[in-house]
Amino acid sequence: MKKAKVLVKSTCQLGESILWDNRKNSLYWVDILDKHIYKYNLGSEGVTVWNTDKYISKIVPDAQDGFIVAMQGMLAYWEENTNIVTPIIDIPEEEVNIRTNDGGLDPEGNLWIGTMHMEAIHGRGKLYCYKDQKLQVMLDAVSIPNGIVWSGELPYTYFIDTSTNEIRRYDFTKVQSEQISYEVLLKIPIAYGSPDGMCIGPDGHLWVAHWGGYGVYCWDINTGILLDRIYVDAPHVTSCTFGGPNNQDLFISTARVGLTEQQLLQYPNSGAVFHYRIM
Repeated sequence: MKKAKVLVKSTCQLGESILWDNRKNSLYWVDILDKHIYKYNLGSEGVTVWNTDKYISKIVPDAQDGFIVAMQGMLAYWEENTNIVTPIIDIPEEEVNIRTNDGGLDPEGNLWIGTMHMEAIHGRGKLYCYKDQKLQVMLDAVSIPNGIVWSGELPYTYFIDTSTNEIRRYDFTKVQSEQISYEVLLKIPIAYGSPDGMCIGPDGHLWVAHWGGYGVYCWDINTGILLDRIYVDAPHVTSCTFGGPNNQDLFISTARVGLTEQQLLQYPNSGAVFHYRIM
């Protein structure tokens, strides 16, 4: 069995948005519910934690040396040295219990971000694209927007709404009758949990964190066939990314929320960050 090891013994309630930053030789991630940003420096092995005043769900590098973050109600610049958050644009929501969730940068550098109800009420969220200083709704009535990635060879967007247990392949360049067309690449078997965060690995395939699935699963990007699985000693696996000096290291975030006291005793590393070297 291929098994990931604990890299950082964090106790995140909802660890998410794990990011490798070559600029800083460091790993970043967030705890949505505790409103924290984490950093782990690969060289010094030091961990830094920042507090934020809003639920924060996504962190991506900007064009300079900083970061763009998605927080409840807005996109913003985040300055690491000062922990100053500078709003970029408000995310218009009709309900107060809506927060941001997962997202990603497309090949053109545009930020896509999903929103959802705090209690995951069905259909209350949206998928936005921030482009040319404007927010555009790309999908309406989503429930738990999670992994979103792009294939470099084809104009496909791979997107997960966890509530569907599907990985869907969209072509947003083709709109018919005001309906966005998609195909279901695969339906995740219940025994594997539910798909959460996702990245494209060095092999060009989809690596997916499975909530309730104890691992990161590799699915063929063309056929949807299961190719590999990395076991994680925590039930709720939330996001994954490749990085490190040779892009051979798989970094994995996990969560404690939703686990019983018995499960937390059985899986005490829930909420930690895990690591597995692929090659």
